[in-house]
Amino acid sequence: MYRARGQADILRDLQERSKTPASKIEGTFEYDVLASNSIEFGKVEVELEEAYRAVFAESSWGEYLTMRAAEHGVLRKTATKARGVVTVTGSGRVLAGSIFQSETGARYQALKSTEVVKSAAVEVEALTAGSAGNVGKRAINKIPMSIPGISGVSNEEEVRGGYDEESDDELKMRYLLYVRTPSTSGNKRHYYNWAMSVPGVGACMVVPLWQGAGTVKVLILDAQRKTAPSELIEKVRTYIEDVRPIGATVTVTSPAPKTVRITGSIVGHCDAPRFIADLNDYLMKRELAIKSLSVAQVGDILMNQQGVADYEDLLLNGASKVLVSNDEILSIGEVTLHELPVSP
Repeated sequence: MYRARGQADILRDLQERSKTPASKIEGTFEYDVLASNSIEFGKVEVELEEAYRAVFAESSWGEYLTMRAAEHGVLRKTATKARGVVTVTGSGRVLAGSIFQSETGARYQALKSTEVVKSAAVEVEALTAGSAGNVGKRAINKIPMSIPGISGVSNEEEVRGGYDEESDDELKMRYLLYVRTPSTSGNKRHYYNWAMSVPGVGACMVVPLWQGAGTVKVLILDAQRKTAPSELIEKVRTYIEDVRPIGATVTVTSPAPKTVRITGSIVGHCDAPRFIADLNDYLMKRELAIKSLSVAQVGDILMNQQGVADYEDLLLNGASKVLVSNDEILSIGEVTLHELPVSP
């Protein structure tokens, strides 16, 4: 990799090449000419180093990485807007474009005009693309600009589907996987690349011949590595149907959550939220590849928590191991850890 020379090194090189003694004496005409040129040459050196970094995917970034990946047909996934349904109360007319707001300040607009008599369901979309538009139940409860006759708003279901723009690391990983493991003629890798190219998809697993010859099953998770909503599943299915080889029967689905309850005792003290976060991180990194979760795996994460000296009677759903099928994804549920005193 090309490395830019510093201004002092460039000046020293110019002085050696000039063979004029005065060029090394600060304040002389020769010195000032070479010094000023060395500053400009130094800028060029930095630009050359950046150009070398930008041209290779491993060291590239931003728009340069976007263009590099696009040369091979790997396009950076754009951010998408969250969508959902709110229940509006009152009597009046909600016009398309009417604004509602969540507790966190995220704003949503009505997608079409709706007459409201006591209450009505209104489909909304986040004004800003990205995961910030995803909110839980009853989080949308404000009307920042009054609507005549309308007194309240709430969302009875989660608002989902907002995904951030693909990061450099995510795009780089997808691009390198694409060029290092070529996909041809509708092979397993081809279906993986097709699914992963859809904005909002965070993980994928392909099961060939899952119901015999000519059948393919594509399992996906969303960008938060959670069960994908039906809208995202349909987007992936539609895209694959447009590009797949003739003759294949493709099923696109998303694993259902399988809740894991953790019980046991620990010697010492454990920061439960930190433990759950570390456990979720462990599961997220393994995505759809994890087929079981054992007490040993959970115990290892537990022993790495600050303040935990040991653990006893650790169980997962009342057993020592939880098995996971292709149609399931683990979700950490209730965690009950009784704290025991540390022996002196």
